[in-house]
Amino acid sequence: MNYLELVNKVVAQAHTAGVEAEAYLNVGQEAEIRVSRGEVDKLSQAGSKGIGVRVIVDGKVGYAYSSDFSDKSVDRLLEEAVSLAGVVDGDEFRRLPNPGTIPDEDLAIYDPAIEAVSAEEKVAMAKRLEKAALDYDPRVVVTNFCTFLLQSGTVAIANTKGVSGSYRKSVIGGYLMAMALDGDDRAVAFHVGVSSWLKDFDPDAVGREAGKKAISLLGGKPVPTQRATVVYSPYAAHSVVGTLSSALSAQSMQRRRSFLHGKMGETVASDMVTLLDNGRLPGGLGTRPFDDEGVPTGATRLIDEGVLQAVLHDTYTATREGTNSSTGNASRMSHAGLPSVSASNFYFQPGPQTPEEVIAGVERGLYVESVMNTHSINPINGDYSVSAVGYWIENGKIVHPVNNVTIAISLQDWLHNVKAVANDLVFMPMGGAIGSPTVRIDNVMIAGVG
Repeated sequence: MNYLELVNKVVAQAHTAGVEAEAYLNVGQEAEIRVSRGEVDKLSQAGSKGIGVRVIVDGKVGYAYSSDFSDKSVDRLLEEAVSLAGVVDGDEFRRLPNPGTIPDEDLAIYDPAIEAVSAEEKVAMAKRLEKAALDYDPRVVVTNFCTFLLQSGTVAIANTKGVSGSYRKSVIGGYLMAMALDGDDRAVAFHVGVSSWLKDFDPDAVGREAGKKAISLLGGKPVPTQRATVVYSPYAAHSVVGTLSSALSAQSMQRRRSFLHGKMGETVASDMVTLLDNGRLPGGLGTRPFDDEGVPTGATRLIDEGVLQAVLHDTYTATREGTNSSTGNASRMSHAGLPSVSASNFYFQPGPQTPEEVIAGVERGLYVESVMNTHSINPINGDYSVSAVGYWIENGKIVHPVNNVTIAISLQDWLHNVKAVANDLVFMPMGGAIGSPTVRIDNVMIAGVG
């Protein structure tokens, strides 16, 4: 079936009926395999497909969806969407986007080799994840949540204003938690690896890194309560950067649910802070030629050398703002939902130093390997307090592991207190793709003992 022809057929019918409409289609397959002690604990492979039709009549939105692509079903969707639009309240800012120019370039987001991976190969890669962690050191005794995942699919969209396009996308990856034991001492560590290309995914490297981290954290102890420098690993910084992506959404700003509300054009961070969202980053986990409304994606510089310059928009928030200029950041959970603002590849621009150079510049402080209870980070008022594990730094050198500490600083101060940024940008598959390098923050409260 030609999916682009299908969505174009729907909007052609809507156009004939004099209705402003959009058709969005998503077809894909996914696999998830979890292993424990060398055996497959869970194996699921599933296909999914669906089409949703959005109709806007005088600012009133009707939406209907189905997994049935038959002519009768698709015709009924349009009728249902029109009917629903007649019974809801209107909003003058609801509209569909006009077509934009989509650059003709290879974004490197689809690898047919991923779709060709056999079930046996998937299981083998999942087992390699666990085995690499356990083989790293005999003190690595068990793994938790050792999971291999694979996804591929096609998106097609069209609307009555002339938007029409489709693309294919693939993702392969794995993650696990490794646990190390040495007598009564225990340490756990998480690692993940995800790529749009099969050749770039190495399950052995992901497993080894989880085991290596767990071993290095053995012998951890708390440190005295104090204010000191904190150096975040890329993995530890993701929770902060992810929260910033929410705070820099136009939806959050317009609802006054961002600690950055009302600060456009102001200095909100150290001049070492540049935050970007780039939906056209080659090979990026959040990369696509157009967003889930058909608006071409692009790069948006949100905080530029400390100055707040822009926020993320979809068509609705841009219209409400009076700019009529979406940044191409509309996203849907599936064909069953309407689009809303979301990050694509949202990241902290890396700096010139190596991680080792950043650490070498710290007289006394904490290198944070990972954080917990990140759900408590508040993008509305900027409250930030999380549990952390990592290593203590003295005179530019790591001297011992640290656990059972809490770090706290407002997000406002976090941004202003950035003193160094490394060059080791790493992306995590969360809320699109969130990327951060190693980052140094000064004057952070570390709650330990005493």
